Parts: sequence; structure tokens; C-alpha cells
Amino acid sequence: MTDLTFQCNELFFQGLAISLVIFLMVMTVVAYLLYRKHSLEQRSLKEQIIKVKQDILLENNSYQLLLEQQQESQDLLEERVQERTLELHITLQELEEANRELEKINTLDELTGLFNRRFYDQKILAEYRRSKRNLTPLSLIIIDIDHFKVVNDSYGHLAGDQCLVWLSNHFKQSLKRSSDMAFRYGGEEFCVILPDTDEKGAIALAEVLRNNIEQQVCTYNDIPIALTISSGIFTYTQQDGVQPKQIFTRADKAMYEAKHNGRNQTQVYKDSIE
Repeated sequence: MTDLTFQCNELFFQGLAISLVIFLMVMTVVAYLLYRKHSLEQRSLKEQIIKVKQDILLENNSYQLLLEQQQESQDLLEERVQERTLELHITLQELEEANRELEKINTLDELTGLFNRRFYDQKILAEYRRSKRNLTPLSLIIIDIDHFKVVNDSYGHLAGDQCLVWLSNHFKQSLKRSSDMAFRYGGEEFCVILPDTDEKGAIALAEVLRNNIEQQVCTYNDIPIALTISSGIFTYTQQDGVQPKQIFTRADKAMYEAKHNGRNQTQVYKDSIE
């Protein structure tokens, strides 16, 4: 009985040991599987993290490349804008120079360098309006070379041109104020606009011109050519019914009165000339 009990106990403990070993083996396998799963999850997570970092780095690189390209494009655009601006500035300067040259052509007489008739029409209207607005006198002198046809017939038209240039230089030298302007009206006829100048001042200037021209001699190819001028003056002092056209007409009539009275003189417009 005792042996049987011992054998039973021994078998029980053997069975218990085997069960314990099996349990340990099962637990080991389970632990390994859990570790394996955890390791795989960790590796997968690390790979995902690495991929995300790579994606972020790639995006950063792409963004940086885009910024660089944009900067290059902006720099190139700014450079082109600067070049275009410079080209436009040069073109504007050239256009201004061309406009100045064109203005000279439109306002200056090519032969004498005095202002031409086109500019006279503009200037007399502007000075007339200013005189009327400011209630200041405006004088006009019309000058014609005496016997100029004889000069052309005797010495030729080139000599006549030289006389016109010589006379024009006297006008330029005699006008002291920047507001006073001399014009070649046509042929051998000239005009002098004298803003803010009364009749007495206009007569004084006309006589200075006449005396200087009479006392000096124009020379063409060593040939002396004596010249005289006849001048007519009208001073506008806001008379009723007088427009720029009447200012010229009245000064012109005074000039023809000087011609009629013997030339080489200055006449002032009077109502009796009508």
C-alpha cells in the first residue's frame, strides 16, 4: 500500500513537472511571439518615421528649390525691368531731343536764326492776352529793309541772304530783355514784340536799330553793301476793338508811312494813317 502510494505520488510529481515544463515552453513561445510582434511593430513604426522624415526632407528640398527658382526668376525679372527701364529712359531722352529739334524747326527761321512767322502768330496772341489781363502796354515794331530788291538785283540773292543774316544779328544784339523777341515775318520784313513796353520805349529801340544799321556796312565777298530800314510802331494799351491782327495791321501801316515819307525812318501809328 505504501509503495503504491509512493508510486502514485511520484507519478503525480512527474506529471506536474512535465506540465510545468510544457507550460514554461508554451509561455516561452508566447513571450517570443509577443516579442516578435512587438519588434515587427517597432521596426514598422521606425520605418514609417524614417519615411515621413524622408518625405518631409524631400518636401523641404523641393520647397527650397522652388524658392531658389523663384528668387532666380525674380532677380532675372528685376534685371530685365532695370534694363527695360534704362532703355525706356534713353528712348525718352532721344524723343525729348528730337522734340526740341522739331520745336526749333517749327519756331526758327532757318536762314537768320530768328523766330519765324508761325511762332510770331503764337507769341503775339499770348502777349496780347497777358497785356489785356495785366493792363500793361504791348508794342510791336515792323521793320522792312529799304530797296532790298535792288540789293538782290545788283549783287545776287546770296548777297541778299548775307544782308538778312547781318541784319538779324543786329536785332539779336540789340534786344536786352529775354521777353523781347525778334521774328523774320517774311522776305525782308521783320517784327519785334516788346511786352510791357510803351510807345516811347518802342521808338527808342527802333531808332537804335535804325542808326546802328545806317552807320555800319554789311560785307559780302569784300563788297560793302549799305543798308537802311524803315520801321512802323503800334502800342496796344487795351484799345477797344483791337485784336492781335489789328496790332500787326496798324504797325504795318505805320511802316508803309515811313516808306512813303522817304524811308530810313521810324513812324508811329496814328489814327490819321487809316
